[in-house]
Amino acid sequence: MYSYEILPEARDQVDGLPIAALPFYAELIAFLELTPWDAPPYRDDNLRKIVFGSTAEGITVYLILEDQRRVVVVSVTWIG
Repeated sequence: MYSYEILPEARDQVDGLPIAALPFYAELIAFLELTPWDAPPYRDDNLRKIVFGSTAEGITVYLILEDQRRVVVVSVTWIG
């Protein structure tokens, strides 16, 4: 299992999500804690991106720090 962290800028982005997006983001956190490597690479091997929402209205970019078993969310965007 991986620990989940979020950068302050990304936390502000999550705070701005609509109420309807929050259950999807909660599911995303569970995914990040359990299987973060299952998402496609973003720019390099440790930086990943994943879409979330009922019709993929959101995208999250995160960093995997494997040696620390830690996932750090760096960006959350909602286009819905």
